[in-house]
Order: sequence, then structure tokens, then C-alpha cells
Amino acid sequence: MTPSPQVPRPAGVPCEVELFQDVEMDRVGIAWFNGDGVFPYAPPAACPGPWAKVVLKMTLRNDSTYSYLDGFAYASLWLDGVPLYSGGAQDNMGPTRWTIERDVTDYSAHLRAPRDGTLRIDGTPRYTDEFYSPYYVSATMQFYPATAVNPVPRVPDEIHDLTGWGEGGPEVVLPRNVERAYLDVMTHPNYGNDLFWFTCMPAAAMTEFPELTNRLAIGPNRFGLELEPPPQGCSGGAFREVQVSIDGQPAGVAPVFPRLYPSFNVYWNTTRIARPSPPPQTLNLVPYRVDLTPFAAVLSDGAPHRIGIQVAGSSHSLHMTTLAALLIYRDPGTAQVTGQLTRNTLVDQPPAPTVTSTLSRNAAGEVSGEVRTVSARNYVIEGYIDTSRGRIRNTVEGNARFENVLAPYSLDPPDLDNDVYRLAVDHRNTVSAVSKRYLGGRLIAEDREVTRYPLVLAYAFRSADLQQRFVQETERWRPSIGRHITRLNHETGSTLAVDENGQPVLWQGQHGYSFRDSQGSCYQTDLTTQDGAVTNALTGGNCPGRVNRLFWASHPDGSPDSLGWAEP
Repeated sequence: MTPSPQVPRPAGVPCEVELFQDVEMDRVGIAWFNGDGVFPYAPPAACPGPWAKVVLKMTLRNDSTYSYLDGFAYASLWLDGVPLYSGGAQDNMGPTRWTIERDVTDYSAHLRAPRDGTLRIDGTPRYTDEFYSPYYVSATMQFYPATAVNPVPRVPDEIHDLTGWGEGGPEVVLPRNVERAYLDVMTHPNYGNDLFWFTCMPAAAMTEFPELTNRLAIGPNRFGLELEPPPQGCSGGAFREVQVSIDGQPAGVAPVFPRLYPSFNVYWNTTRIARPSPPPQTLNLVPYRVDLTPFAAVLSDGAPHRIGIQVAGSSHSLHMTTLAALLIYRDPGTAQVTGQLTRNTLVDQPPAPTVTSTLSRNAAGEVSGEVRTVSARNYVIEGYIDTSRGRIRNTVEGNARFENVLAPYSLDPPDLDNDVYRLAVDHRNTVSAVSKRYLGGRLIAEDREVTRYPLVLAYAFRSADLQQRFVQETERWRPSIGRHITRLNHETGSTLAVDENGQPVLWQGQHGYSFRDSQGSCYQTDLTTQDGAVTNALTGGNCPGRVNRLFWASHPDGSPDSLGWAEP
């Protein structure tokens, strides 16, 4: 059970398109549909569009009692390479079923034509690439016709697939009248040390203090060579950040959400800490939107361009997967816009975090201390385009603040029975951006957003205390509506301790979700859990009349909101 809301809907009856029903997936990799690795998609004939809203709904289930041990990392769904969903599993002690929803209205241009779709599950099953028992996945899309009350939103004119291409990026040739451009990015750790990247020690520290490679440490959940203890622990440093480039020039940054992989250690299973209510973004990873609009003139020159996406700090490109889509708005009044990029201070600020360490070893062989990783950058990117309406000047002011503090304690004597390992993690990642557009010196749009990903973890063998939040604050201004404000806070606090037999002696949690906006939305749900069950659920909270209400066009999950319903 999760306290997060469903996607709000407009009034009216939608047209539904079934993508697939109970597709069986018994191993990692892509799903097969009648011997083919793709499924067909076609827009609904009864609702040809344009649509007021489009919602993707997926249900996943596993009927096995042991599904929580099968190594499921995350599932993803694409249409012709454009990612529409990515998220992890709900881990239960028995048969499990979970449902996710995603507002995909901004991808309407991509949904107007038939497409080939792909469904994939990634993971690291313990001994083979097969799961204990198969997963069954179903998906539908709901298309809400536009009405006078629920008008057609202004959505991007083109969507381009940029998933998994890496630093070089694919070559894309865009129309010559690009007015605005955005990049939606989702990043998943999928292998090795990057599964717990926010707990990773610097490689030099692991070499100087081999005690940090401890069988009781947080690690990639892999057994070692035969007759050897498993090499648990994480190396490579605790800094991760998505770097976006255009033709090799830095163009923006995006944070990497510190998503918890369900098992911390090969010797004991920690999936209980996510039951019955998982931490933020466990089941449904929210894209982060990067504003590339200052580059509109560059992208409109008719030449091929490379949009690069790279995860800084990752030790190997295979350890992180990026799913991305490029969203393009065109100037309908002209076939060609001209202009130039006039300023980019991000060029001189490569990702170079400062790492300081007080780690030391005492006479008893105990290793302790603190490793602090800090990165702070402020940048401005500006450009202008001459459009059918006149000259539009675009500015993006960004701030990326990253801080990660690791405090380990490790004792690794020759006798394995006396090993001790503890780790305290204090992770704070804040990214803010202010985008402004001026037409002839007059402000026509302003978007302010602050996103925070704080995480505090106290880990020891057989015990873990987790505090994690997803915080987002936005202020957007449009001439038609004035200032639109949103406030989102999704937080969880979970504590788990087990005895020598793996049975819980302390297992509890508090989970809260609150969202408000200036259109009258108010949503608040608080859960208390004990021993894997919800013991108290409060809805409405401080909302008027203690009733949850959501504006039909709101994005209470924190996903990118183009404010298309407010665009002229």
C-alpha cells in the first residue's frame, strides 16, 4: 500500500486501449508477444483526439511466496523507444500485485500514430536469469476527450527517443522552427556497485582500508568465489549526477534519485523495510525535466545534433541505465527560426566533487571516521530566437547542490564470527532551476522549481533505520493564470531489526504524502505500519473538510508539468 494518489482525471468517460493482458515474464529481459519482442499499439478510433488527458495504467503480479527473493530490479515500457514508464517491484512475503499510473499527456504527439511497444524487466536473479515464478503484466491507456470544461492542452509537437545512448548520443535532425526543447530523464542503477551508489566509498579508501570490504557491509548482493566470503561493500565514490550535452557542450544537469534496491546484503534479506508501504519512487520513477530551450536556435539549424546523456561518477556505463525523451515545441507561424546561444557558464564547470576523509584504523584494528563528498555549481545558459511573433530571449539559471556523508565502522578479524560493520549515511541532493522567456522584453513565461532528495540511513548487520523524502516546490507564471504554485512532500521512516534467525524484533514505519497547488488541490495521506501491516491510515489531514481533492490537470506525483492547460 502506498500513500501516493492516483493520476487525477477530467470529467467524462475515456476511450481505453488495451496494450496487453497478463503477459507472462519468467526471466529478465524483454517480453515476448506471440513470438515477437514487441506489441502493437494503435490510437483509439473512437477518440481520435486531441485529448484532454492520457493516462497509462499498468498492473504487475507474481503468485509466488518467494517472489521477494527473485532479484527483480525494475520494469520499463517504451513505444518506439520513447519511455513511458519505469519502476521497481512491490516486495511482499507472499503473492504480490501492484498497480502504477502515469500521466503521459505530454507525449500525445507520439501517441497519435500506430507504434511498436516494448516491455522489459531488469534484475539480478540469484543463480540464473529466471525468476522463482513468472510475473504477469497488464497495461491499458485511457484517452479523455477534450471538452469545454477540460480543454485541449498545449502539448509538445514532437517526441524523440534518446534512451540509453550515453555520452555521444544519437544524431537527431530536428525541424527548423524549434521554439522550445526539453529533456525528460529517468536514471536507474542496474548492476554492481551502483545499486547502492550513495553508500560507495572512494576506491582509494577501499584500497587503504580493506576492512571496508566486509561480508556484512551493504553491497551488490553477490556471492564471492567458491569457499571465499562474498566481497560485500561498495567502491567508486558516492557522487552521481546526469550530465546533458549538445554536440559535446554541457547543456544541463539532472539529479539521480537514490532509489533503494530491495536487498542490502547477501547474508540477510532487507525487503521487509519496504513493506507494506515502499519508500518514495520505488514503484514509479518520476522523470526529471531539463530545459534545453536556450539551445533552440542551435537545434533549428537543420544540421544533425548529438544529445548526450552521461551519469557522472558511475564506474561503468553498464551500471546505470538512462531513459530519456526529447520534447520539441515548434513555432507554427514560420518554417525557420534563427538566433543563437549567447551564454553558457556550465561549460567551465565540469562535475568535480570534493572528497574529504577522516578514516583511520586504531590499534585494535577498528576502522572508523567520515567520508564527505560535496559538489556545488551555479550556472546560467542564455539564448534567443527570432520567431513569427518576434524575438524571444530564453534564460535558464540552475543550481546543483550535492552532499553525501558516510560514517563507517568496520572490524574484520581473522575469525569470521567476530566481524562487525556499521554505516551511517546522510545524503542530500538539491537541484533548482529558474527558466524565463521574454518576448520583446516582456516576460511571457517563468518556471521555478526546487527538487530535494534527502536520505538518512543507519545500517548494521540485521538492522536498518531509513528516513527518505522526495520534496518538490514549484512556482510557474503564465499571463492567462498568474502564478501557479505546487508543494509536494513524500516521506517515509522505516525501522527493521531481526534476530539471528531472521525474524523481526522491531518492524515499524511512518509514511506521509502531501500535495497542494494554487488550483485548489489538497491531498494528504498518512500511514502507520507495524510488523508488515498498516495499523492506521489518515486521509484528508489538514485539507478543507478533511477531504482530498485534486485539480484534474495537476501532477501530484511530481512528474513534469508543462502547464499545457494554461498555455494560450
